[in-house]
Amino acid sequence: MSASRLILGSRSPRRRELLELLIPSELIDVQPPLSADELGFDGLTSWLEIAQRLQRIAREKNDDVLAQLLPRSDDVGLVLTADTVIVASDAEARFQVLGQPPADESWRDVVRGWFRDLYAGRSHIAATAVCLTDRPTGRRLERIVQSHVWVRDDVEPLLDWYLATDEPRGKAGGYALQGLASVFVTRVEGSITNVVGLPLEALVELLPQLGWPLQ
Repeated sequence: MSASRLILGSRSPRRRELLELLIPSELIDVQPPLSADELGFDGLTSWLEIAQRLQRIAREKNDDVLAQLLPRSDDVGLVLTADTVIVASDAEARFQVLGQPPADESWRDVVRGWFRDLYAGRSHIAATAVCLTDRPTGRRLERIVQSHVWVRDDVEPLLDWYLATDEPRGKAGGYALQGLASVFVTRVEGSITNVVGLPLEALVELLPQLGWPLQ
């Protein structure tokens, strides 16, 4: 591969921080998708449906960034996009995708309900779809990574304190593993960086397949 730069198609500073653990920062450019419109998950209750939709979102983000790069003839080699969601199951064992809490003042009640009814004493899934495209050749690799996150039984003593911090706002599922919500988590099975937003274990496998040796 002659091109030597990687475009990260994401507005997430956390994803860039994680990527810099594998790729030197001077070789990374950030070019978020232009479109903020994404497919939703309404009405999807099976894991297969959710996984297919999640991968499609990451793929469409990748296509968006590639389209922005069309006028460029520089050394951009790879375009990386990803999308992470929290998938919980209700009392009837139906899957549901938890997005960001509402932007209005109801967000506290929504997040409180998630912790009480869907998280406490149970596991849920953090899933990330990764899409990696080699710009010179058009070759594309995709992967969905799942991690299972277990939450303590008794969330009540800490819920008021946690909600008062405002940390859940703007976060899928109302929490970030690397933040204060870590006090609720008792175990993670699978990739921890996946829960944060970028599964490095998957990238360690995918990058060399597209001619990008790890340094």
